[in-house]
Amino acid sequence: MSRVRPVIRRLAGCEKGMTALEFVFLAPALLMLVFAIIIYSFYFAAQMGLRHAAAEGARAAVAGLSSAERIALARARAQEVIDGYGSLLAAGGQKPVIATTANGSDSFTVRLSYDMSASPIRRYAAFIPLPATTITASTVVTNGSY
Repeated sequence: MSRVRPVIRRLAGCEKGMTALEFVFLAPALLMLVFAIIIYSFYFAAQMGLRHAAAEGARAAVAGLSSAERIALARARAQEVIDGYGSLLAAGGQKPVIATTANGSDSFTVRLSYDMSASPIRRYAAFIPLPATTITASTVVTNGSY
C-alpha cells in the first residue's frame, strides 16, 4: 500500500496529455457547430434565392399590359433567376413551383414554393435539427396605379 500512494500522487499531479483529453471532449461539439453553420448557410441561401426569384418575377410583371402577359413575364423572369442559382434551387432534381395570380385589376401575386426534402442537406437532419422542408416566398405588386 505504501508503494501505491506515491504512484497515485504522481499520476494525479501529472498534466501530460491534458490538452489531448480536452480536445477529445471539445472537438465533436466544435465540429458539429461548424457543420451546422455550413448546412444552415445552404438553407438560408436557398431561402434568399427563392425570395429573390419572387421579387424579380413581380418586378418583371409590372411591365405587362394584360394579365396573361404579366403571368408570362413573371414566370419567365422567376425561372431565369432560379436557373441562375444552379443546383442550390434544383437539388435532388426538384425545381421550385412558380404560381402567379392576377387579383382582379388591383394587384398581382407571385408565389414560389420549393420542397427541399430531396436536397442533400436533408441527409444530415439526424445530426442537426433543420427547419421545415418546404420554403415559400411571395411578392405582391399593384397593377400600375398610383
